[in-house]
Amino acid sequence: MEPNAPTLSRHSTKLRLGLAALLLVLAALAIMEWAIPAAHRVMLDLRTAGPALFFAAMAVLPAAGFPLMAFALAVGPLFGPTLGAGWVVAWSLAAVVVNLLLSYWLADRALRPLARRLLRAFDFQLPDRSGAGTWQLAWIVRLTPGPPFWAGSSLLALVRVPLVPYLVVSTTVMAGYLVALVYGGAAMAAGNWPLALAAAGGLAATALFLRGLRRWLERRRVPALVSNPAEPALAK
Repeated sequence: MEPNAPTLSRHSTKLRLGLAALLLVLAALAIMEWAIPAAHRVMLDLRTAGPALFFAAMAVLPAAGFPLMAFALAVGPLFGPTLGAGWVVAWSLAAVVVNLLLSYWLADRALRPLARRLLRAFDFQLPDRSGAGTWQLAWIVRLTPGPPFWAGSSLLALVRVPLVPYLVVSTTVMAGYLVALVYGGAAMAAGNWPLALAAAGGLAATALFLRGLRRWLERRRVPALVSNPAEPALAK
């Protein structure tokens, strides 16, 4: 008996998608291989550069693969005692918003042609997720553990999640961590251990809440991030 054609097509589709995903993972690992040592060297220099240069770097460097969390961990102890934790949070969030806008523009203008050519080689195409389900997709991408912040920004921009859900969801998720890390770091630098413990509790509560939200969203249908023209069901 001849193999069932739709079954073979599905297996071929999964294989091509798996190969494309593997190439993307390898590219991400290559960037991280550069970013982690660079992050250590840059953070050592930025510790004495002052707040203006620090927040400017926080706005720009993560768009090139620099770990945003390195800034979030350092900013509280560095500038909390002098600027005040509230102002540090405000400037950090402003830097995050600038970074999100820059990452979105770079992915849309520079990465999209490369991603299209790569996926076309495996008979896939980038979908346009500017319609229904964009808020859910933005939450799922931002709450999925593992991918660095820049990767989530690039992915959401590549599938053309609109700017409003992209900015609101991304900033909200990052704000929960920033508030706890900044207040906790500033408290530790000032020797205020009760406030530091409270901030640690807030960080744990934020992580648990976002984890629960991710599980709830995963039970709902999530739009596909890539589509195969030969199998329309994948793009629904």
